[in-house]
Amino acid sequence: MPATTGSARRVAVLRCIVAALVVTVLLAGLVVLVFWLVVRPKPIEYSVARAAVRHFNVTASPGGGGGATLNASFYLTLAADNPNRRVSMRYKSVAVYVHYGAGEVAPQLAVADVPDFHQPSRNETRLEVRAVARSAPVPDWTARELEHDRSDGEVGVEVRVTAIVHFLVGGVKSRHYNMRAVCSPVVIGLSPSSAHSFRGVPCDVAIS
Repeated sequence: MPATTGSARRVAVLRCIVAALVVTVLLAGLVVLVFWLVVRPKPIEYSVARAAVRHFNVTASPGGGGGATLNASFYLTLAADNPNRRVSMRYKSVAVYVHYGAGEVAPQLAVADVPDFHQPSRNETRLEVRAVARSAPVPDWTARELEHDRSDGEVGVEVRVTAIVHFLVGGVKSRHYNMRAVCSPVVIGLSPSSAHSFRGVPCDVAIS
């Protein structure tokens, strides 16, 4: 009998633990659901408002055997628009990447980190970014295309932004979400005066 009683107690304790975990998960899901139903946040929007490039230079590899490099400074103004009336946001681990071409296999040319920041509700925050390529290795085909772009006086790139985002409503902070914005094509003139004629480029934003 004592052994049976001990087994029954362990089973009862295990059931209580499982029930507590289930209740916790359900409550967490309910909190998230109520948050979104009450707040009904609108999608945030990103765009490249201004873009310029300086010190653009491509060094081809000897004999086309690999080893081509790029030096350039990409000056970008990113506009982050939060249209929500009740929701503010806190951004962490913000990074901006400049790629040549579109898609996951597009070569990365430059990257820049952006300091953490808080964005109030109904606010457009502008981020001034300088992404630098210092002897960045590029494939030979990319080096040839970049040289062609330099002859044409403009270069087309894809700008990507990644960040960890928390939504804030009053004193309540949501769990962290991963944000990714892709802006393409961003066509940048290579002459110093071309920055004045740059046309803004909207970005596709995904939050998961």
